[in-house]
Amino acid sequence: MAMLMVLDRPPDPDRVRLAFDQAAAAVPRLTQRVAEAPLGITLPHWEDDPTCDFDYHVRRHRLSGDADMAELFREITPVYESPFDRSRPLWEARLYDGVEGDRAALFFKLHHAVADGIGGNAIFAAMTDWQRQPDPVSRPAQAHAWKGDWGREPGIGRRLLDAVEDRIGLDLERAREVAVAVAGVIEHPSKLAGVGDMVRSVVNTAMFDSHSPLKKRAGRARRLTGLELPFEEVRALRRILGGCTIDVILTIMARAIGKWHTQHRIPDVEELMTLVPVNLRRPEEWTEKADVGNVSTGILVPLPIRKRGVLALHREITARMAEKKKDPASQAAPAMADVLSILPRGLYNWLGESTFGKIDFIVTNVPGILVPRFFAGAEIVSAYPFAPVAMHSPVSVALYGYREHLHIGITSDEAIMPDIERFQDDILAAFKELKERASRRR
Repeated sequence: MAMLMVLDRPPDPDRVRLAFDQAAAAVPRLTQRVAEAPLGITLPHWEDDPTCDFDYHVRRHRLSGDADMAELFREITPVYESPFDRSRPLWEARLYDGVEGDRAALFFKLHHAVADGIGGNAIFAAMTDWQRQPDPVSRPAQAHAWKGDWGREPGIGRRLLDAVEDRIGLDLERAREVAVAVAGVIEHPSKLAGVGDMVRSVVNTAMFDSHSPLKKRAGRARRLTGLELPFEEVRALRRILGGCTIDVILTIMARAIGKWHTQHRIPDVEELMTLVPVNLRRPEEWTEKADVGNVSTGILVPLPIRKRGVLALHREITARMAEKKKDPASQAAPAMADVLSILPRGLYNWLGESTFGKIDFIVTNVPGILVPRFFAGAEIVSAYPFAPVAMHSPVSVALYGYREHLHIGITSDEAIMPDIERFQDDILAAFKELKERASRRR
């Protein structure tokens, strides 16, 4: 996942370094890498990277060509598309000067294994300030050494012993979880009904088929772009129509992707299996537990895209989302993934790809920061988030509320959706249509 932050001026180079030192102090995972266990005895784990080099992760460029926003989106796309070097911490930052003349931009790319959207917010908060010229701060006590002073890596004997201990602890933990679950069912037989509901839900999801012809086509090329909606108008729609903000957003996106299918003469697709990530943290934990990785689940909901009326579409989506939030399978997804992780790697990967391959569309809404923030002396004027595209899916949409706008970052597969501008127009048209229809209900 990634975020593009447009800045009102170039940031100060010395304060850029301080900003990333502060981020690493708040979220130590930024200096850690993924390490495979010897002989695959246990699961991969995070370890401090003794050769972590921030000069590799933070690079500065000058925008060429027209130097406008379109050129900036073109420039960051291959950066986003390139896979991470697994021998290093899984993040990169690119600074671009010369955006629209005197502006600049920061593109921050982060592997989803490091943090979820809320965790990313904590990184964002740690590396930015409330004002352009904050009170002077010293470097963190454990400031990262950008070069030199490398630590010693543990020997193979130590690593092997640690892996065996970890596997024993992992197996004991899984055994306890299974025993507690079995005891709970024996003590309360009514829980079996919930287990049955969960199994049926999983089976129904696994058997879902959108019949989309796009599933047979996919490319490696990605394209990033963005647009904005007035945040207060989106919230006003939620107050008028009821439900949650995500219901309004999904209605707009379902309408837009439905129109795109119609424009491309794809008539047989009535629903798209849509992944809607949901944060599991309590609000008070949003800025305190960014270093624990992902604390979220994903609701899989068949999104109707052929409803004739946009208000009927909103009602249907609101009802489906309410039902899915109560679905035992949605609530148990993190625990199921944790238990399944003890399977052989090949089988686990196959299960993951089989499930992810059912997804036609991704829509994720990350709670944002609604007040101005500053990065190394430069004001952040807009912030566009980006989420991965599902396999054989044309597009994913990520939303982030910053200041008075809901910033929408769009990641598309250029082989399937070469006309991303048309989809953007469809989003704006769907928003306008929903506003017009909702205003008649007031």
